[in-house]
Amino acid sequence: MSTAEMSSTDARNHFADVVGRAQHGGVTTAITSHGKRVAAVVPAEVLDLLDELEDRGLSRMAREAKAEAGEPVDHAALLAEFDQR
Repeated sequence: MSTAEMSSTDARNHFADVVGRAQHGGVTTAITSHGKRVAAVVPAEVLDLLDELEDRGLSRMAREAKAEAGEPVDHAALLAEFDQR
């Protein structure tokens, strides 16, 4: 997979070509504004992989938080305990 770079003006003027290169050639195009990267057109497979990696990361974080949380506390019991004080 390769990466190209072009200005937002050029990307707008050649959008069909940019999309075609992503779709058929696996080319990622970094879009620049004033010389700085601001966006990208990526092949769908790359986006799918990023989504999967994000999901895996969120799942891992949820498992870690659950492991650190300990036993659940009953809300009614907690309120009753505070009422007794």
